Amino acid sequence: MKKVISIATLVILLFGCANSAKSDLSRLKSNPACCANLSDIAFATQQINKLTSFDLKNQPIRIFNEAKSPFIAIEKPNNSRFAQIFSYANGAFVQTATLVYPELILLDKSKQVIKHLKPYEAWENGLPTTLDLAGNLYYKTQFTLPEEAKYLIFYTDSSLNNKKTTINWRSQVGGSEYRQLTLTSFAKIGIKLL
Repeated sequence: MKKVISIATLVILLFGCANSAKSDLSRLKSNPACCANLSDIAFATQQINKLTSFDLKNQPIRIFNEAKSPFIAIEKPNNSRFAQIFSYANGAFVQTATLVYPELILLDKSKQVIKHLKPYEAWENGLPTTLDLAGNLYYKTQFTLPEEAKYLIFYTDSSLNNKKTTINWRSQVGGSEYRQLTLTSFAKIGIKLL
């Protein structure tokens, strides 16, 4: 009887730790959107060559391309030419992990849109992922920033929530295999301006 209770408790805990893109969509729908006008957004400053981490669950939500998304707004340092984005997988197990696919809007000094950027890697074709020294799985991409860009808005495309992307999973004990990760809107990301 103790074994049955222990197993049932373990299963409940594992499902409780799993991240759900469906619950993320519900969360997006229930939270109000702000900043319809881009000039109303407060842009944070960030040092160059410093990795700064953000939890998208703690960020404001805005409508991008007719869908809600959490976002991070940063004023670009004058000498910055690149933005590296580290998208960390949610979840303790790769089988249930979720990941955000970051996108970027570039604004000029008068906060007018210059262009929208997506990562070079199309999520439909699979994403290259890496394990850091602590065993955290992440996807890293880099955007080239034009000189006229003054403000950066990082966001996710919530229309991709619950879609699957393929990764080449390299186990810490050796070997590799293809795995599926679910895309979502909420995760921890790191941003480093170069």
